[in-house]
Amino acid sequence: MTQISTITLPGASDCEISLQLLSSNSLAVHDNHQSLLLTLSEQDTALVNAVNESDLPEKIPNHLIAASLDYLFSRNPDLSRLHFAPALAERLQDNQLIHSHEENSQEGISYRSGLYQNRTLWHWQKDNQTIPEIWTENEKAIAHPLRQEQPKCVVYNRYDYQNDLTISFRTLDLEEDLDLFHEWMNQPRVSEFWEMAQSREELTAYLQSVLKDRRVWPMVGCFNGEPFGYFEVYWALEDRIAPYYDCQPWDRGFHLLVGNPEFLGQRYSNSWTKAITHFLFLDDPRTTRLVGEPRADNKRVLKLLCPAGWSFVKEFDFPHKRASLVNCCRDSFFQEVQL
Repeated sequence: MTQISTITLPGASDCEISLQLLSSNSLAVHDNHQSLLLTLSEQDTALVNAVNESDLPEKIPNHLIAASLDYLFSRNPDLSRLHFAPALAERLQDNQLIHSHEENSQEGISYRSGLYQNRTLWHWQKDNQTIPEIWTENEKAIAHPLRQEQPKCVVYNRYDYQNDLTISFRTLDLEEDLDLFHEWMNQPRVSEFWEMAQSREELTAYLQSVLKDRRVWPMVGCFNGEPFGYFEVYWALEDRIAPYYDCQPWDRGFHLLVGNPEFLGQRYSNSWTKAITHFLFLDDPRTTRLVGEPRADNKRVLKLLCPAGWSFVKEFDFPHKRASLVNCCRDSFFQEVQL
């Protein structure tokens, strides 16, 4: 009952949140400035309230409540929603975390599927604003929305309660990550599928190219701060996959490799598959579908992606390979996948 969980907000290393379950129904949560002591009672509904309402601060920061909700939902997988007592609801920083109210009551309701679409805890931008939709054309005369320049920081950070891991993604840094990238690409297990067992000079040129290309976002995935893999996120509309299905402007996909063999296995794959999927849906709320095109004979990839809500669509022929089209839809991910 005394286990303490600690999480750090992405892009805010000085903001650390600690959570401690004091009993079967009481939770202490605090950051560097404020603390809350909450209780969860389950009668007709699951109700979150303060142990002592007089101890509540005048305004409760979103990140403290979001961290509490994440903690409670993660430990109560059958709960689809949590109710806020009126005294708690009226002190929230704003209404981002309240998705509805009980009729004739000040009691607020937070839905599991709504919480995990909120950026407060996990996304580097934290708010839910999106860039304007401005259309342009690329060098191939393909019309597409103007893509945002990618930040040079940790863009996603989440404590995975199911697997007892902190998983994060950061934009690849050429100087910091080149040696690791070179080592990973030259592993026989990786080069079988990536076919990029190249020299440092060749891989440097490749990374310089993708770092300049807003269509692509090269990222390093880390478990507990240790790099485990490379993820290459892309906008599907500007990618070679677009002509092979009904592509929409905000569809996204990714290529990946797990380079550190210490992080192979189901515990880790269950974590990174859900995390990268979660991040891509958080990164732009207009993204309603994710797609992928693994080699058709690479059956292991789909098996790894299934727990994150991905499914097989069809096989098709690329000029260079026989591929499987796989996808994941926003609605089903947030309704059916337990984070």
